[in-house]
Amino acid sequence: MATEILLNDGGAPARILPFVAEAAITGGTVVEASTTSGQVLQAQAASVITCGVALTDAAASGPANIITGHGVILNIYATGTAAIGDLGVVDAAGVLDFSGTAATYAAAGTDVAIALEAHTGAASLIKCMWLR
Repeated sequence: MATEILLNDGGAPARILPFVAEAAITGGTVVEASTTSGQVLQAQAASVITCGVALTDAAASGPANIITGHGVILNIYATGTAAIGDLGVVDAAGVLDFSGTAATYAAAGTDVAIALEAHTGAASLIKCMWLR
């Protein structure tokens, strides 16, 4: 059985929107809107144009279901060390990061999620509240 990405009931405030994937996307990763094609792709280095989290895997040029909505509870791929309540930002690798750089990015308004469980180490799914 696959790990669930959307943890609330799917009602408000969650919205699942259909997009086309510019490149392959892994479910549970933060995505951004492409500035050239209008499609979505996994977040790029230190992205500030994030638009949601991929609900499922998507192939290049295929359908991509993206979850968005302020306050949605999701399992999101993240890295670094997080305590409950820490802010996560998109790091240089395009992954939600809790490595301690959050304070720097939060000042610029690029925080995208709050950790709802502790996390340590390599990228894995953790429960977060989506802020965008």
